[in-house]
Amino acid sequence: MCIPDNTTTASLKRRSSSLLLTHESFVFDDLPDKDDATKRTAQTKGNPYVHGLNGPSLASTLLTVSFYVACLFLLEHLTRLGIATFAHVDPVLESERNRAILARHLAVDFVSLFCCAYVAITNRHSCKEIIKHGLSYGTSDDMPEGGFEERVFAYRPGAQRLMMLFFVYQVKNMYDTIVWGDGIEFVLHHIFAGAAAWGGMFPGCCHFYAFFYFGFSEVSTAILCLLANFDPEFGVEGLDAVFPKTKIVLGTLFVTSFIVCRLILWPFWSYHFMRDTLAAIRSKAPRAEGRRGYLRLIIGCLVGLSFIQLVFVYMIVQIGKEELEKLMG
Repeated sequence: MCIPDNTTTASLKRRSSSLLLTHESFVFDDLPDKDDATKRTAQTKGNPYVHGLNGPSLASTLLTVSFYVACLFLLEHLTRLGIATFAHVDPVLESERNRAILARHLAVDFVSLFCCAYVAITNRHSCKEIIKHGLSYGTSDDMPEGGFEERVFAYRPGAQRLMMLFFVYQVKNMYDTIVWGDGIEFVLHHIFAGAAAWGGMFPGCCHFYAFFYFGFSEVSTAILCLLANFDPEFGVEGLDAVFPKTKIVLGTLFVTSFIVCRLILWPFWSYHFMRDTLAAIRSKAPRAEGRRGYLRLIIGCLVGLSFIQLVFVYMIVQIGKEELEKLMG
């Protein structure tokens, strides 16, 4: 006896256009369970660039992005005012430019990336398979090749929230990059990073891997944002003389986290990501329709970012030599 399937109607029901401020805002009871292939097929209905994986609505997402961007502007302004109250403590803080630089790196860059890393870490259970596989040095069977569809196309509330927060940061950072004249290379970086995060939500895919690329790996970047305050050219001039030990500690933490996140974990996650996305592109999986273009784009972004990692390694080695020579001197 055939039972009428109301899954499609339920999965495409209208989502409310409200702010997405909690984890529960991204959780929907009508979304398919992990192993329910019949229900998962319902996610292919509708335009993926509008419905995504049928999580929060497009309107709700845009509304929340606007709200959080405004919050970052407000937080930056309040931080600048707060620093100004301590301007008498040291001549370094008397400069309006220096206070603005500190406010940008602390209230916008560090806070945003810290939140992304926090969301990823608290949702690490959503990608526990690859974590267990890594801890077993690749000997476990937690990452079978045949499971690519679940890893590439399954909706994960924590990942949707993470990518939205990361996109918020890229919007604000793009504005700051243009205002401060950071350079065209940073503009391009924010465009590609923002496009990758947005594409993960709409059309929606690779939630499994979002936890690393938009969360875990940003631990090193968050530390770098603190260290950037000590840069003699783009940071606060004279800050390294006021807090020399702090600069050394942050530099050590950054190098260590960069090696772990970008040189050890990055190739491991990227190998599995490339294997799964290429399999998804070649597959006839229903949810691959309308998403192959984004998957090809994200592969290109990964290749480019991986190359940039090597450039950063060279820069870190050169800067490390200079700093070591200063210490020895």
